[in-house]
Amino acid sequence: MTPATPLEATDPERARILKQKIHDRLTDVRRRLTALRTAMARFGEDFDQDAFVNAYNSDDPDALNLVMAVERGVDQLYNYMADLASFGLELATLRARDAALNARRDFDHLRRVKVLSGERTADIQRLRELRRLLVHEYAQATAVQVHEAAGITSRVVPIFFNAYRDWIKTGFVVPG
Repeated sequence: MTPATPLEATDPERARILKQKIHDRLTDVRRRLTALRTAMARFGEDFDQDAFVNAYNSDDPDALNLVMAVERGVDQLYNYMADLASFGLELATLRARDAALNARRDFDHLRRVKVLSGERTADIQRLRELRRLLVHEYAQATAVQVHEAAGITSRVVPIFFNAYRDWIKTGFVVPG
């Protein structure tokens, strides 16, 4: 059972809904991260960039499917982090329910309230920029950018989720 959050004092039903959404994402993250890392390993033990670039540029549908598994894993895990940042800030009453979605702002807010370090936030912001290219400017995205995004995701997701779980234990109270 998670501790009471600041939002529960004013909107217990919304807090209950957000806690359930957080639970759903947290219980799925290990499976998604394992799938991403498994897809990355198909390109060599150290996620060989040349092998990935060759597959990315290939006309072979099997090679392209492996690339797309990496891309989807990056997108899904990034979305989980963005959702959790937003949900946590709302539970802490640091973000209004009707505030426009803005992952850049939300991740920076987590840094300002010391849920994330500056270094981790910079990594996540780089991932956010790369993910935007992959999703919204796909024709301009390069294999090297996808490779970089996957590497960042694989490295940063466990750190983010550990920090987030620590924040949950406080009831989403801003660290002092």
